[in-house]
Amino acid sequence: MLKLAAKLTKKMVLTLAAASGAYALLSYIYNTQFPQSVTFSRNPASRQSTKNLDYLKNKDTIKILIVTGGGVRGLIPLYVLKHIEKHSKKPINEVFDIFTGVSTGAVIVTGINIPGNAIPNHFGEKISHLDYLINIYKSVTGYLFKSPWYHIVLTGAGLFSPSYFGKRLHEIMEKYYTKELNFTDLDNYVIIPALNIESGEVCLFKNRGENVYNLPTNSLYQLMTAAASAETAFPPVAFEEMNANFQSSHLDIAAPQENTFGSVFADAAIALNNPASLILRDIIQDFPDKKYYVLVLCSGYPRLLSSSMNYHSLRKWGRIHWARDAMANIQRSMDKNQLYMLEVAKIISEAGRIEYDFLNVDINKPFVGIFDHDLLHHLKNYSNKLIKDNEKSLEKIIRHLHDLE
Repeated sequence: MLKLAAKLTKKMVLTLAAASGAYALLSYIYNTQFPQSVTFSRNPASRQSTKNLDYLKNKDTIKILIVTGGGVRGLIPLYVLKHIEKHSKKPINEVFDIFTGVSTGAVIVTGINIPGNAIPNHFGEKISHLDYLINIYKSVTGYLFKSPWYHIVLTGAGLFSPSYFGKRLHEIMEKYYTKELNFTDLDNYVIIPALNIESGEVCLFKNRGENVYNLPTNSLYQLMTAAASAETAFPPVAFEEMNANFQSSHLDIAAPQENTFGSVFADAAIALNNPASLILRDIIQDFPDKKYYVLVLCSGYPRLLSSSMNYHSLRKWGRIHWARDAMANIQRSMDKNQLYMLEVAKIISEAGRIEYDFLNVDINKPFVGIFDHDLLHHLKNYSNKLIKDNEKSLEKIIRHLHDLE
């Protein structure tokens, strides 16, 4: 009996070892020989497409909208913007002067600045910018943030290579922005932070002024693919050098002599989910001696698991338990540090020169992760909670924006 048990145990161990070896081999081949990639050709803006920023020099107060990252939770600031638009009685792209956003925020601020006649007819004619974006989120997130079983298994659920397909993000951006739309075509001044993988620094994609000549491309959908390629979720985006014959035959291309931006980019949220201080500093440098109003809209704070634990359970936590809260606290700290910087700037500047508002909501029960496409329907409730909890603040913000016109 013991010999039989020993034989069975040995057989089970050998079978398990063989299965583990086969998985390791298949996983290695899949993740090294068939890697995801998204590559575009470098195609800088032409001189004819570049617009200046002279109109901002005539403004007494520059109004800045910032939308932070948050994946599918980008629906929350979209609904809040609808509320502001409704009570302002003006399209949101006419309420602010400068628009900036990270990751899903980049998608939002570029989307609300698409020229009205350039909005693709995917959801009917004469649709508003915000409704167009809301429909996109509801339509594509299930496709974007869902992978086939073999990809989940062979990547170790994203441990060994990106969790989702970069090609799908590319397809979606191309469909809803179109190939024809350029970054410089947007109605207003838009600044998009992206992570320069080669330097590790956050760079700013700008669609106005001399800076556009440094962009790797003027194609809106390609830039947004790069700016929304969240690390671990999608592969970074690479821009290859343009063919020399093509460049010499297109003399209107005003590319710089030196590639100052780099060639590989990804989502900036991992480094700076809320770019308020970086953006404000940049705008003050370009437009000194102005007044500045900043509205920061966030996509929700992730809940802290430790906050719902009693001490008897919490005292036994180790690294594996604290890992999720550590990531959640990093985002909270990043946002808080930006608010501290805004507050310092407000305190040390002349009274009324720098003003800001910050709106966010805690994502508690049910918890909706940034890739939880199947929980999308809960986000309207969270946006309603944000609006209700900040009802007086929103009324004040809307009045303030109106007074600044």
